[in-house]
Amino acid sequence: MDDWNNLLAAKVLKPTKTYDQVKAAALAETFKLVELRHPQITHFYDAFEYRDTFYIITERCEFSVAQLLASDWFSGPVWTLAIARSLLQAVHFLHLNHYAHQDIHAANVFALFSRNELAPESPSAIQFRLGDLGVAKVFTEIRPENTRAKWMLPPEVLNPTEFGTPDPRVDIYHCGLLFLQLEHSKELRFTTEEILEGKPRQMALELRSPFNFALEKSLRRHVSKRTETARELWRDLNSAASGISAQGEPRLPFPTTQEPPPLNGLAALSETVAPAPTPPVATDKK
Repeated sequence: MDDWNNLLAAKVLKPTKTYDQVKAAALAETFKLVELRHPQITHFYDAFEYRDTFYIITERCEFSVAQLLASDWFSGPVWTLAIARSLLQAVHFLHLNHYAHQDIHAANVFALFSRNELAPESPSAIQFRLGDLGVAKVFTEIRPENTRAKWMLPPEVLNPTEFGTPDPRVDIYHCGLLFLQLEHSKELRFTTEEILEGKPRQMALELRSPFNFALEKSLRRHVSKRTETARELWRDLNSAASGISAQGEPRLPFPTTQEPPPLNGLAALSETVAPAPTPPVATDKK
């Protein structure tokens, strides 16, 4: 917490490389956080060096989507649209500025409570942020090795000859994987063989409608046939909004006059989602 009672988080860059390399990485990430300020991207406050260690200071979030997925009580379909609306706005903004994140997964999407200035100790609305721009690159610097987690490598990274050259739609594929996990309420991991065979897309086709339509497009193996933009993916997902009952909307499980509970106390946010109307689903495009 700073002098203004802002809740802050410090990212400490690990000295895994030489001093000059770590410094360059810190400066590069700081530049991106300053240049790419957006309401749905973790807010940047400061960056500094202390005793040969580099620190990046941002707003503090309460928990990550990865923590939600690891909770037994979590009912992801209630959260899909809420998270998607914030995340896809952030991705859209990055792409407008010719940056690709390349590392979107549950541990890099965060939730926080907005501050109520008249009652700062009381919880308020939940908001979502995209964080960690460390490996974000301009479009001309998109490289297969920039995505580090093997289980989330897009097909075009594994076989560009067959599926196309990696481009900003790497982020669309990663968003599709995250939303697929939300719809299943758990973490999903895929082998190289499963990615090349299109298992994520096949799983998306089995989802409730119209999420099956939206996510199968975002998870197509061939880059040229995949959803092109974050805005397009949001429009496909948002067509489900009228089919979700009010009873299915996530709500805080405590009055706003009380302290927020620990993460596992958010289990009451788990609700039932009613099925939406069924649109046509393309099954022959991969």
